[in-house]
Order: sequence, then C-alpha cells, then structure tokens
Amino acid sequence: MQPLFRSRIALIMAPLIAGLSWIAPAHAQETLTLRGAGASFPAKVYAQWASQYAQERGTKVQYAAVGSTQGVRQIKAQQVDFGATDVPLSPQDLAQHNLIQFPTLVGGVVPIVNLPGVASGQLRLDAQALAAIFAGRIEQWNDKAIAALNPEVKLPNLPITRVVRADGSGTTEVLLAYLRKAAPAVATSTAIPFTEGRAAWPAGGPLQAVEGSGKVVAAVQATAGALGYVSSDYVVGNGPAAVTLRNRRGEWVTPSLTSYRAAVRGANLFKDGLNAPPLVDLDTPMAWPIVSATYIVIDSKPAAPERTARALNFFYRSFLMGDRAVAGTGFAPLPVETQARVVALLNTVRTPDGKPLPVMGEAAEGGRAALR
Repeated sequence: MQPLFRSRIALIMAPLIAGLSWIAPAHAQETLTLRGAGASFPAKVYAQWASQYAQERGTKVQYAAVGSTQGVRQIKAQQVDFGATDVPLSPQDLAQHNLIQFPTLVGGVVPIVNLPGVASGQLRLDAQALAAIFAGRIEQWNDKAIAALNPEVKLPNLPITRVVRADGSGTTEVLLAYLRKAAPAVATSTAIPFTEGRAAWPAGGPLQAVEGSGKVVAAVQATAGALGYVSSDYVVGNGPAAVTLRNRRGEWVTPSLTSYRAAVRGANLFKDGLNAPPLVDLDTPMAWPIVSATYIVIDSKPAAPERTARALNFFYRSFLMGDRAVAGTGFAPLPVETQARVVALLNTVRTPDGKPLPVMGEAAEGGRAALR
C-alpha cells in the first residue's frame, strides 16, 4: 500500500474506529438496491461510484437526477435512501426532519454555448454581460457589450436562445447566487425571481426550459446561438463549448480542476463546519467564479438501518478512493481533513437500539491494519 493512500485511510477511518462498537459480519452482505435522488450536478460521478460499488460489494445504487428540490422532498418523505442537494439545508431544517448532511464533491457551474465557428473557451463573458443575457436585456450575440469583451471573435448576428432548467435545480440557485453577487444591479430578485428551486426567467429573446443538465446540453448543442449552464462534469472531454469568465480579480479563467481548487483554497472551505455557501465571485487568484460543493442528506434515525448503513458505506468507500474517485469527472475531491470530519459525522447515526451503524462494512479489518 502506498504511504499517501495509507495516510488517507488512517485519517478518514480514525474517528470512526474510535467510536465503533458494532460491525456487521461479512456474510451479512446480500443483494440490495439502494435508491437516491436529487441534484443533477453530481449525477455522473455518483453513477461512476455506483458502478464501482456494485462490482466490489454486489449492492446496486440507483440515482435519479431529479433536481435538488425533489431530492430533498423525497428524503424527507423517506421515499429514498439518500437525497442530494447542491444547496445545504439549514441546521433547523435538518433537526426538524431528523437528517444529517455532508458534502461529497466540489465542482463548478459552467455556462455553455453553441456559436458557429467559436471554439470552447474562445467566447469571453463577464458577470455583467452574463446577467444581462439571462435577464433578457441582451438578445443578440453581436451586441456591443459582448463585442467589447471579444474583439478577436467574429460574433454572428444570431438571437441568443437561453436554455434554462425547468425543474427545481441547485445548479440554477448557484448560478443566481453568483449573478446576484457579481452583477447586483442587473440580476436582482425582481429581475429574476427565484422560489422553491425554480427561477422565473424574464422575457427577452428565445427561451427553452428543460429538465436536468443532460437536456440542457442536448438543447444547447441542437440550437445555434444557444447559451445554457451545467455542472462541470458536462464540459470535460468532448462536451459542449464552455464560456471563459472574468473573475473578481479581472482574470480570464477557464473551468478546470485547477480553478475549482483555487476557489476552495481561497475560501478555506468548511472551516466553520460541514456546510458551506456557494463559492462565488471570490477575490482569489485564478479562481473559477462559480464553484459549489454538493451534499448528501440522509436519515439520522433511520427506520431501515441496514439500508442506511449500506448507503453510508457507499459514500465512505468512495472517499477512500481519494483523487481516483473523481479522476476525469470535472470535479475536485474534498480535502482529506474534511473527509475525516464527514466520517466522524457518519458515526453519529444509530440503530433503533442505539448502536452505531456499520459504516465501514467489510473495510473494518483493513482499516485497523492501515492504522497499525
């Protein structure tokens, strides 16, 4: 075992082993299908983790990317084993519904575009122009405000088709948090109202509202002149063309693992706990200006402890994979110290008779070896 990986295991497992009093035997593992629902932001990564987990443990994980709003509703109604949201619930909301919440990943919200002859990263927008487009104030791609930011780009005389989320979306909420902070005179709550996870986009040029990030990508790629927004995993590889944004320091920044990590470092993410607001419009060198963590919400007093234990084990084992768990996905892993705090939180979930759940599952003996 490599020293770095051994150190990661030791740090993550230490708080759990210290408080662990009961672990299910290995033969207790049987075929089970877990169900999760919520944010589309991390959906591709969760699918990748689920495939790996099914191979290793024989447990299937089905995740429905129905949007953060629906994910929270379903876990509160105990319709799923875990919910997922891009915007953390308040401590009061968690306590009221006997839930715990923990971050899993950090990534960016990325504007995407379909402009003939314009490559990914070639189009530049600042917060004022982006806000004006989504507010319906700029309707043509050759508008002088966009042209001033792109003197070397031949902008077509095309209408801007805004492609937005129709469903309750944490991705939308994070985008609006950025626009309201970076362009407050344009992206006001009256100009773009937002309630219950949905934005009421104003009139001003063509508008397509679709459900889920995947459909946003499809609509943008099928429509010349379209502009949409998606989570960072959709722009890796041969994905849609991303927009370059100007951050608070005046730097032109492209979406990348480096620029997301710059935002995380600059904000000292999770310094005050495991909940953090979106990292938007930070005054940090080379930071992507729209960055957010994404969260899992799960019962703290589960009616079906075996299912909850398996769900927690699913995320625990994904943390153990470290950088390998997010390689090539467009997301950054949590700092290892934050992961250790998450594992300590997982150990607070109890069975009906007060015993901690077997979050480590069959990993327990390997963890003890790693600590020796």
